[in-house]
Amino acid sequence: MLTPTMQMISVLSSMFVVAVLVTVILRHDIKEGVIIKIGLIFTCMSLLASLFLSMQDHAPAQGWVNAGLSLRVGLAITCAGIVWRAHLLGNLRRSRDGCKGPARIVDDMADMLKSDWADLDDKP
Repeated sequence: MLTPTMQMISVLSSMFVVAVLVTVILRHDIKEGVIIKIGLIFTCMSLLASLFLSMQDHAPAQGWVNAGLSLRVGLAITCAGIVWRAHLLGNLRRSRDGCKGPARIVDDMADMLKSDWADLDDKP
């Protein structure tokens, strides 16, 4: 059983993170891909489940297990989507540049993070 302070912290933090993730999922100008959105939806579902479990005095242990499992599945899908997107963007750049050679996922991730998602070079 959670103390009232811990219960309030859990509820408020879950509400805040769900609000941020729902904003990321529903905004049309954030183009993160379908796989990443599915992972974020699983993460939102797990946070909503833990939110409702936190508000109960005697929450079943199986509910916490299911919420944790959903969170881990959502994070795994999101990470897989990020790696897949980095790989696709790396292949696209190599085909545009005419570069041949083996695809390296670390180079693809670095390419994605420094040019497509964090376009800081153009900002003053």
